[in-house]
Amino acid sequence: METATNKLINEMSVEELFAFANKKKAEQLKKNTERKQAYYSDKNNFLDAVVSKYQEVQSVLKELKTTTIHEAENFNKLMYEIEGKPVKETKSFKLENETVRLMVEEKELFSFADEAIVHINSIRDIFRKKFEGRNKAFYNLLDGILMKNSKGEYDPKLLTKARRQVREIGDEELINEFDKLIDCQKVVGSAKYIRVYTKDNDTKKWNDITLNFSSL
Repeated sequence: METATNKLINEMSVEELFAFANKKKAEQLKKNTERKQAYYSDKNNFLDAVVSKYQEVQSVLKELKTTTIHEAENFNKLMYEIEGKPVKETKSFKLENETVRLMVEEKELFSFADEAIVHINSIRDIFRKKFEGRNKAFYNLLDGILMKNSKGEYDPKLLTKARRQVREIGDEELINEFDKLIDCQKVVGSAKYIRVYTKDNDTKKWNDITLNFSSL
């Protein structure tokens, strides 16, 4: 006896048509499920592989940074010893030859006391009152400086720059609030950084070897 699947559609009974449709629906559902499962499986394997590789590279870069700074500091100390002079305490130094330059720098890390927000809000209120209506672009610029960055922190360098600009304006009320804000800064540690350059034979310029993904 000929089965429903071997018959032409127009030869099937109503019951066979329903059975055929349900079978096709089940087959498609199974196919979609398998495809979705394969997608999630492949996606998870891909993500795991990326994370593993990034962690591996991160570990290598951390070790590279630590080792390079340590060896550079040793060479810097040795230079003073060879010259018969005491090692000079400095926040930065460089090592170089005709084609390679290495810069090591130590920077202080800052944080702000809790009361900084009081002076931040006072400064923003003064800006809004005095500059929003007169110079919208200038107001937006200074207001942006007073915003926290993506890490939820204020940028000490930008605030110091804004403080200088405020002094040029000569507004005593703003100067007073900025002075109080700067006083809220406190050193919470330090970090060392290293940059490596190579000299271009044609232009004679030093080119930074970047390890920052956004610059690659």
